[in-house]
Amino acid sequence: MKAEQAGAANRGRVVIFDDEVAMGRILVKTLGLEGFEAKAFTNPVEGLNALGQLQPDVLLTDMRMPGLDGMAVLDRVRKEYPDVPVLLLTAYGTVEGAVAAMQAGAYNYITKPFDQSNLLAQINRAIDHRRMAQENARLSERFSHRDQGRQILGESRAIRHVREMIARAAPTDSSVLLTGPSGVGKELAASAIHNQSGRAGGRFVAINCPSIPQTLIESEMFGYERGAFTGADRSKMGLVELAQGGTLFLDEVAELPIEMQVKLLRVIQERELQRVGGLRQIPVDLRLIAATNRDLVQELKGGRFREDLYFRLNVIQIELPSLKERPEDIPLLVHHFVEHLGRRIMKRPGMRLTEEAMEVLMAYDWPGNVRELENVIERAYVLSTGPEIVPTDLTLDMRRVRSAVRGETDPTEDEEQARAWPIEYRQARDRFEREYLLQLLEKAAGNMTQAAQISGISRRNLYDKLQKVGLHESEARKK
Repeated sequence: MKAEQAGAANRGRVVIFDDEVAMGRILVKTLGLEGFEAKAFTNPVEGLNALGQLQPDVLLTDMRMPGLDGMAVLDRVRKEYPDVPVLLLTAYGTVEGAVAAMQAGAYNYITKPFDQSNLLAQINRAIDHRRMAQENARLSERFSHRDQGRQILGESRAIRHVREMIARAAPTDSSVLLTGPSGVGKELAASAIHNQSGRAGGRFVAINCPSIPQTLIESEMFGYERGAFTGADRSKMGLVELAQGGTLFLDEVAELPIEMQVKLLRVIQERELQRVGGLRQIPVDLRLIAATNRDLVQELKGGRFREDLYFRLNVIQIELPSLKERPEDIPLLVHHFVEHLGRRIMKRPGMRLTEEAMEVLMAYDWPGNVRELENVIERAYVLSTGPEIVPTDLTLDMRRVRSAVRGETDPTEDEEQARAWPIEYRQARDRFEREYLLQLLEKAAGNMTQAAQISGISRRNLYDKLQKVGLHESEARKK
């Protein structure tokens, strides 16, 4: 289809069924001048056969046509193109039939002779309705599969307690506050609560609060109406409204600006929201779960978090432990990540870690928690060249490994300055490799054959690695 007016903005595609040639031409001309792509058919059967190719945003059909009337057209479209809204053109005398058609699934009806402004308004609303439905379907698909196949792994006492708390909280509709450092799996815990609740059939909508710019956060969370601001050429449902009937998860809720905390409090208290630029209150029915890595009590004292919102959120509190607090779970997590990455991402099943590599992982203090562990395993897959992951494949800061082995909890100021974390990936990898080789030579007392046996690296390859990091054979013999 080509717009009637060359260069006009494409505001949507409209297909018209009307057996009156003149009416079809008038509608095509009118819509083309307004920036729509429009095409008219006098034969509805021919038009229906063309819908798959034209892919219209809205269908405008006359109610009374020879051969195939508006009701028959509606029935075909609802079955074959259920996402295309149907607007009916009807004379005053057939309004009752149009109302019946709406009950059968038509979007709305327009009476002849039509008012141009009303026609355009109805078409715009129908197109907005379709696009919003498509967007919501895409979001629902994304949210429903986000944590599919993931679970809270571990057999430590700390993680068993978390699972027990989730099992107790899930059947209720009470708000839950998840606390703990970054990377411990707070979103995974929130998803588990949702999946074990009576709202499991609804959506699980997660909002990462600091990731949304402050200038956009209100419209993203609560949606907006057409014309609410420059560029709002259509209405949009917000993420809070999208969670209707399901669970809304606010990750890092302490990052919300104070003015947004006030609006969120209203949603919790009144169970309703108002879109940006809207006048009506929209009822909401959802379960709220929030998470933070901050001490909210200190945020309250500093005036950065509202006390009334804190008590609304903190009905049930579940604290997730750091990985450092449950080192006995590391082998289980590593096995899970290795198997998952091998089968589904890297397409290299059968990979495993050497005992030495596992010892390094167990000795590390994991400041980034489970998220860091998963990233380290994925990088090891990329760096490894053989059937096993060896210590040199692990990109870790060896100072943290050594301090963990010695039982030190805090690095010295010199170590902290030397680490300068985070650093460039290549630099981190080279630093680790040099530290590893130094320790390897120390353990082997400078014996290259023994060092090769310990590391699983051939003597030739080991010499090459020593040269690469600036260690020479003469220095190796001194170790």
